[in-house]
Amino acid sequence: MTLNKISTDIFAETNPAFCSLVMLKYCEGYFKETNEGVPFPLMLLPLPIILSEDLTKTFEGTNRRTGFFRWVENNPELLLNLSERIEDSFEFIKPAVEFGFYKRILNLGNSGSVIPLSENINKNKKSNLDKFYKHSGLMGHWFGQIKSVKTIYNCLGIQI
Repeated sequence: MTLNKISTDIFAETNPAFCSLVMLKYCEGYFKETNEGVPFPLMLLPLPIILSEDLTKTFEGTNRRTGFFRWVENNPELLLNLSERIEDSFEFIKPAVEFGFYKRILNLGNSGSVIPLSENINKNKKSNLDKFYKHSGLMGHWFGQIKSVKTIYNCLGIQI
């Protein structure tokens, strides 16, 4: 794992419980936009981007209306080494998804997509991790607006 590209508190922020909550917020954003689950290939994208400290600034000044294409256009640094970031993140993506399924905050839909089960989460606590959840939800909304794995991967320069 390339530590200079990943947040400095690597052990806390790659905890499967925390990462599954980031994935939940991502899935919630996608579901709110589409009323469908997230196609599984798109589950590889939020953690490497959200947990990369150097990419946090790409979310500044954004909201749901920013949209995926404008976000990428305004932040070409997103494309630098993204495939490497994803590969380096496999070791905490898989446990996060497994934890989410185990704790029943994520579920597998009929088409193999991932559906959020938000009702199984206590939402009363505020924390210093809220920015991760907010950014993840934004990504989910933006990707839901596109609704195409191929388009999203192509725009990010990732080959399937």
